[in-house]
Amino acid sequence: MTLTDDELSDPTAGMTGGADAHRRPITDVTAWLDGLEGGVRPALRALGELLIGVAEREGAETADGFTARCLGVADCGHLLDEERPLNPVSRLTTAVALAEWINEHACVCEIGPGEYTHPPKWTQTEIGGQRYRHPLCLRVHFPAGSLLDDTGCVIGIEARESIMRSAEVSVYVVPEAQDRARAVLEQLAQRANELNPYRGRALRATHTHGLELAVIDLPSTVHRDTVIVPDEVWTEVDLGVSAVRDRHGVLNAHGLGARRGVLLCGPPGTGKSAVSTVVAREVVGDFTVIYVEARAGAQLLTAVVEEAQRLGGPVLLVLEDVDLWCRDRATGGGGLSELLQAMDIQPEARILTLASTNDASTLDKAAVRTGRFDSIVEVGYPNRTDAARILAALINDLPGAQAIDPAAVVAALPECTSGSDIREIVRRVVLVRDDGHVSTAAMLAEVGSGRYRATVPEGLYL
Repeated sequence: MTLTDDELSDPTAGMTGGADAHRRPITDVTAWLDGLEGGVRPALRALGELLIGVAEREGAETADGFTARCLGVADCGHLLDEERPLNPVSRLTTAVALAEWINEHACVCEIGPGEYTHPPKWTQTEIGGQRYRHPLCLRVHFPAGSLLDDTGCVIGIEARESIMRSAEVSVYVVPEAQDRARAVLEQLAQRANELNPYRGRALRATHTHGLELAVIDLPSTVHRDTVIVPDEVWTEVDLGVSAVRDRHGVLNAHGLGARRGVLLCGPPGTGKSAVSTVVAREVVGDFTVIYVEARAGAQLLTAVVEEAQRLGGPVLLVLEDVDLWCRDRATGGGGLSELLQAMDIQPEARILTLASTNDASTLDKAAVRTGRFDSIVEVGYPNRTDAARILAALINDLPGAQAIDPAAVVAALPECTSGSDIREIVRRVVLVRDDGHVSTAAMLAEVGSGRYRATVPEGLYL
């Protein structure tokens, strides 16, 4: 059977009628394949190679062939391959650094396929509003006199991770240049760290296919004037910030260690998360802030700490509701060993860990000892004075706030009223009034109704 262009492109070709007049034999399969859409070509070539080889391209250069040609050997068996695995963060940072080298040496370097005969692949990643263009899978030849004075090298990067492949970067050289290959990998890793786009940002660490970091925005509505907590909380937090930002030199010089941990404990709604947000907003930029989700904390906290060290500079780790994944060993807390290991990595590191829990008694004693969490601070229910300050901060810009009697409202509050309870009282007053005006009477009515507390009804529905 002879394939023709019309038979492959026109489903009616080959039928009786005038279609036969337009049948053109395909004499050059390679040229015909090159004329197809990009998504169709690889599938047809693969099908042809699997069946009868009709799509084989004699002139296509493989990745290994490119490497051998550039380095002047018969095949890659005459070369040495020095490789290094890439974690989910270095897959990006290493690729960004390699893209910079390619641009710097664009006039002399040559880019080849990353695997088999597939073309080199590039991609773009946006982080914090900035777009980075970087290689995804390719090999690039840097001749002698570019990266290395006396010899050339080929750098290959595979930044994709899957069941079938591992992310890695490799340097191919002649065997006698192995030490220079290691030096190239070290220089690339150092430059990748210098260009790290995550440094100085607020990040969230998650666990999907390993550790992943994503840039996040911090709320802009909270600050120390609106988060009313005991002064001891700010004192201990500021001590930790000072240790890793300003005093790390003197502490480490005397072997005392700059790394610190502060644990905020107290009932729900008392402002523990708000304190973390305030601190994060105050230090981000000078610090890299990393919020660690529960699953990442339980399984990858060590990897987070190791990545924090590679970032350089001070780092704030925020572990909210740490009791969700790190409990007393008697109860079988799965994340305890991960926490203990991570908290013991390099006591001289410039890392401040700010954690919170609703119940410190559920945490293992080994986790909350000095040297891991150096300070445990209670963030309890506000007293009457602090409750009045919280109310004043919440109603400050609302219509009718000047006529509010905070003392009367606070006096009507029951014991163990949290800051989030007071916030909900104000929210309900605003919602029930079409004009958004607040008043003492409306506040007292909401307090008396008790609806501001989401109380679960007792009994069963049968």
